[in-house]
Amino acid sequence: MKVLLISSNSLPAAPTGPVYVAGAVREAGHEVQIYERLFASDLERELTTLLENFQPDVIGVSIRLVFDDELGVDAPLGTRHTDLRPQVKEITEIVRHNTDAPIVLGGPGFNYYAQDWLEYLDLDYGIRGEGEEAFPLFIKSLAEGGDIYSVPGCACRKGGSYHSVSPCPVQDLDNQALPAYDLVDWQPYAGTKITPAIFTKRGCAFSCTYCPYSKLEGKRYRLKSPQRVIAEGRHIVQSTGSHKVMFCDNNFNAPRQHAEAICKALLAEKAGFQWGTGDLRPVGVTDDFCRLMEESGSFYVNLAIETASAVMLKSMKRGYTVQQVRNSLEALSRSKLPFAVSLMLGAPGETPETIAETLSVVDDYHIPNGVWVTIGVYLWTDYQDIVAEARRTGILKDDKQLFSGAIYLSPGLPRSYLQELPATLRARSGYFVQFNKPSESWTL
Repeated sequence: MKVLLISSNSLPAAPTGPVYVAGAVREAGHEVQIYERLFASDLERELTTLLENFQPDVIGVSIRLVFDDELGVDAPLGTRHTDLRPQVKEITEIVRHNTDAPIVLGGPGFNYYAQDWLEYLDLDYGIRGEGEEAFPLFIKSLAEGGDIYSVPGCACRKGGSYHSVSPCPVQDLDNQALPAYDLVDWQPYAGTKITPAIFTKRGCAFSCTYCPYSKLEGKRYRLKSPQRVIAEGRHIVQSTGSHKVMFCDNNFNAPRQHAEAICKALLAEKAGFQWGTGDLRPVGVTDDFCRLMEESGSFYVNLAIETASAVMLKSMKRGYTVQQVRNSLEALSRSKLPFAVSLMLGAPGETPETIAETLSVVDDYHIPNGVWVTIGVYLWTDYQDIVAEARRTGILKDDKQLFSGAIYLSPGLPRSYLQELPATLRARSGYFVQFNKPSESWTL
């Protein structure tokens, strides 16, 4: 069958999900093309022409986000809230106007709001969870007249009601198809300084209150071998010409032995590419580990501190101490790694005093690549413990709010304080501040 995968993302990021799924679909024997909405200059014309020329039998639409908050100097509080749902609807309407081929939704943005998306777009099919095995199985069932409604992760509307099947995580990551980066023209991505990305594992052993991944992917890690990680990196170099790869894991250095094994393999095999990670957990970040990352070709690491307040570390169930944060910052500071730090402010229990504690720790160190601060915590799904807290305190009054962009801000942060906080933080050297808010019209 001919399969068209559309990345509906309109924010600068690598099409990681679509290329992994495209690789799996191609390996299953189908002809595949990928359309990237990010660089569209005339979406309707481009997509219409592609549909006419390719004549796909199935269209998969990958949804990365439901809403976004991006920096904007002329926006209230310096952040512009954007509802991304109409952009996805524009794509599906163009597709439906030009073909009767079934549309199947997927991606992280679909995962949390499957029924809402199907109703909003008036569509019937979607795949929740990991798609490398489920989507090819869905296509096979569709082609052979099988029971598509029994496919793992299937979310659909049938007979006027919503029906879903639990996702089935991919167990053997090493034997999956290589991500099909060769199906995309990488020049536009390179021109906007986007780095291709891969993941080295799935699963998360931690229980942070704001994060759903341990419940979505499971607490047991499913690891790729270092050799497989190197194979994917080399495939990216060959396909894109990029000699840099981002590891888009939750907590790259957990388990630490796995991260060390990857670094040692990269070093021993002279892999031919550099790597970076946006999520280094402040545990076990020692001088030796920093040296290993540096020698194996790391060009960037972000230390995901989130908070350096003992009260907030406990409230957010981060699983480490203030001293471990300091130990990590000290080791990184002694290294030659160009590192950054990320903070998340506003979770349950946050007060001006806890924020001051966090900033006082960060102030003790020079952060060469700056400090990224998000104020306000996204509420997506019941898989986040923070959602129950938002309901209890009345911040979340209606579940439909989740699909329109719900944000948690600690009641312990006075409005007068929040009004001044973004400007106060931006006045610090190297600080970038994103104030997540429920809507563009929301004000303090």
